Amino acid sequence: MAAGWLWQQRSDRVEVLTLSRDVAAGSVIERSDLAIADVAGLADAVPADEADTVVGQVAAVPLVEGQVVTVGMATSAPLPARGQRLVGVELDATRAPNELGPGDLVTVLAVPPTGDASSPVELKTPSVLAETATVVSVEHIEGAGTRLTLLVAKSAADQVASFGAAGRVALVQAPLGGD
Repeated sequence: MAAGWLWQQRSDRVEVLTLSRDVAAGSVIERSDLAIADVAGLADAVPADEADTVVGQVAAVPLVEGQVVTVGMATSAPLPARGQRLVGVELDATRAPNELGPGDLVTVLAVPPTGDASSPVELKTPSVLAETATVVSVEHIEGAGTRLTLLVAKSAADQVASFGAAGRVALVQAPLGGD
C-alpha cells in the first residue's frame, strides 16, 4: 500500500488551466475566469504557463466551473462563424425539452401552429428546418415558454427565423456527441 501511495505521489502531475466560473459559449475568456490545478493524464490540457494563449479568446463551447481547459475549447473566431447565423426563437413549453442548456444540440422542425390538428401525413413526416443547431442561450419566461438563441447554418437561418416567428418550430434534442 505504501508503494502505491509513493507511486501516486511521483506521478507526472502538471499545472493546467481550469475554469474558476462558468463561461457561456461565445463569451470572451478573461484572466479572472481561469484557475490552476495539478492533474495527470490529460494530454490536451492547456498548461498553466500558457494562460495568455487562452485569455481574450472566445469560448467555442459552454465552459463550466472546475473544468480543465483543453485545446479546442477556445477560438479566436467570434460566434457566429462564417457560414453560421444566430437565430432567436420563442417556444411554448410543449415545443422544446425542458432541460435544454447552452451547448446542447437540437434538430429544428417545422410543425403546425398551436391548435391546428393538421394532417396525419404532415405530422408523420415533419419538415426539418435545421438538421443540427446548437443552443447558445436559454431563457425561461414564466407563463410564456422559452426564449432561445440557436446557432444554425446560414442556409437554414431564414427559414428557422420565419417559422419561429409564426410559432411553427419545435426542437428535438440530440446527444452531445451526435448519433
